[in-house]
Amino acid sequence: MKTLLKAIDTISEWSGKLVALIFYAMVGVLVWEVVMRYAFNAPTIWAHGVSLRIFAAYSILAGAYVLLHKGHIAMDLVYSRFPLRTKAIVDLVTAPLFFAFCGVLLWYGSSFAWTSLSMLEPCYTPFRAPIYPVKLMVPVGAFLILLQGLAKYSRDFITAISGRQCEY
Repeated sequence: MKTLLKAIDTISEWSGKLVALIFYAMVGVLVWEVVMRYAFNAPTIWAHGVSLRIFAAYSILAGAYVLLHKGHIAMDLVYSRFPLRTKAIVDLVTAPLFFAFCGVLLWYGSSFAWTSLSMLEPCYTPFRAPIYPVKLMVPVGAFLILLQGLAKYSRDFITAISGRQCEY
């Protein structure tokens, strides 16, 4: 169990670090657009769309990393006052909502991505860039966050039973 949880954490950690690198690509695209637009009066037709797609992939794929590092929004005003065991129990009680959300996102996201991939869907702008790579990120991101959610659920279960913070 310890090895599996460690492997899931490692996947989330490295996927988050890799996804962070694409942020630099987005900044590069935006800098290019600003320079072209304001220095040369030659705006591009592609930079805005590309930067939006990069940010979409970044947002979708970063979820597992954020969950690993407890960065998602919580009702800290109330939640932070609970003892450790109570926090774990509250997390266990609310986990079915999380898993339902991830399941729906994975199921419908896969269908959505497959349809887009099967027709090599382009965006419907003059640039006509392919949109299917970003749509493929939806099930990948859902799977990653679901995996990390399972690891969190396991740790919460151990904490709820033992009353102590899970060490792994």
